[in-house]
Amino acid sequence: MIRTLIVDDEPPARRRLQRMLARHDDVQLLAGCGSPGTALAALDRHRPDLVFLDVRLSGGDGFDVLDAIWGRHDPAVVFVTAFSRHAVRAFEIDAVDYLLKPYGQDRLDLALARVRDQLARRAPAPALNRLPVEAGGRIRLLDLDAIDYVRAEDGYLRVHTGARSHLIRGTLAKLEERLGSAAFLRVHRSVIVRVDRIRELEILAHGEMRMILSSGDTVISGRAYRDQVRAALGLPT
Repeated sequence: MIRTLIVDDEPPARRRLQRMLARHDDVQLLAGCGSPGTALAALDRHRPDLVFLDVRLSGGDGFDVLDAIWGRHDPAVVFVTAFSRHAVRAFEIDAVDYLLKPYGQDRLDLALARVRDQLARRAPAPALNRLPVEAGGRIRLLDLDAIDYVRAEDGYLRVHTGARSHLIRGTLAKLEERLGSAAFLRVHRSVIVRVDRIRELEILAHGEMRMILSSGDTVISGRAYRDQVRAALGLPT
């Protein structure tokens, strides 16, 4: 069964989605939530496999919810919204699909097929020793210790190595899983940094940190990653 949570602040939209999901015998609806607070409580209580998540919510948005659970829960996420402009951001954080309201049963069925495929492929992959990078019809095997940081970029990953960068296919979550090394640290939902490349820190107003790397590049950490960044760098939390 795919244990499922709906997060949408419009009760009619929640009820409509619930009726459409009822056609799928392998979907178990756990709860419907209308605000970030109730969504976070339900996520902690139920730990669902799948979340249908609206972008705009009363008192916050869907991205705030994902920031708050990052590192604790990793459900498959399907965004459900009336606004197309957030699609790139959604896929940068590994959303399975992005449903634009009003969507039909066929479009929802396609999203669920993609969810099933992703959940089936979540078996752990072997850790990487080197990162394959395609360039000019050839594949270069990049040593991991050459990487300064990796940033999600319009559905791809930009791998930064000194003065050069390489664009590869994939998601940041999958790369983080495959790296399997304490040498790399997720500092933002869109950025992984090699820890020994961090040379200087500046603490910003709301818990973020400006990191100056040995390459001279600058990375800003996300508020949701404050404690794990501090712990990795030996700073008091």
